[in-house]
Amino acid sequence: MNIASFSADELAFAWCNRIYFAFHTHRRKPIQCLQQLDKESLEELLDPYGIHLLEFNNTEIESRALVSLTVSDSASSAASKIKGRLSKWISNNYGGAPEEKHQWLGRGYFATTTGKSAAEEVAAYLERQGEHHGYGSVPQSPVYIRTYDRHDANDRLLATDHAVTRLQYHLVLATEWRRGVFSKESAAMVAERWRAMQTEIKAVIRKVSILPDHVHLAVDLHPTVLPASVAVALMNAAQALMIEKFDMALIRARVNRLWQASAYVGSFGDLRSAAIASYIKRWESDEA
Repeated sequence: MNIASFSADELAFAWCNRIYFAFHTHRRKPIQCLQQLDKESLEELLDPYGIHLLEFNNTEIESRALVSLTVSDSASSAASKIKGRLSKWISNNYGGAPEEKHQWLGRGYFATTTGKSAAEEVAAYLERQGEHHGYGSVPQSPVYIRTYDRHDANDRLLATDHAVTRLQYHLVLATEWRRGVFSKESAAMVAERWRAMQTEIKAVIRKVSILPDHVHLAVDLHPTVLPASVAVALMNAAQALMIEKFDMALIRARVNRLWQASAYVGSFGDLRSAAIASYIKRWESDEA
């Protein structure tokens, strides 16, 4: 059996990729003109990059932004583009002597994903998948659910030298024609195969819920990683394992490929995006 691998270009993605960023000036030195930059002006500067600015606020020392990205954007790339636009704006509006115009912003940044659901809600949703889809009453249900403990090695995998990030995503993959393919045995092996490739894809799987015809995952990503690339890597790894170990399951299900050529990728965080947006709006007045 020789089934073609998936590529990001062929997949139809449904997504929500919202990230809250915080930046500060170089050595936290005040830049008075920075307070004059408003949301509309920065939004115009970011438009060529396809970065949608949801909320923005700043002081003379810090800038905070809530943005919406595509699944083909990494957090680090977005941070670099935002900081580049901020630096250029400061250079064009700074009233000091030319020799003072050097590094405007600090090297690092803070970034965390957010979404319509908070982390606890996503975890609870994944835990209920068997019951939610009607498998809970079946003896020896084929549903496989596993939560993985956090380890220092995994945290080091996600760490960077100059940024503090927490980038969490909920992935949903469905089998072709939603045919029941996974058994408990195959689901467990797929989950372990995915866990074994975490270093390679720079992603840490926090929770997995596998049903016969679709899969839910909660994953943390390194800031340089594209969410779309992780979905593709997981899809191809699972398909390769199923061909190698459980080809008869694919034949019985009468599928041409393991997955539908689509995926859902949704960001989430410890706070909902509405709460973060409200915080950014109030931030400057609260700090005063």
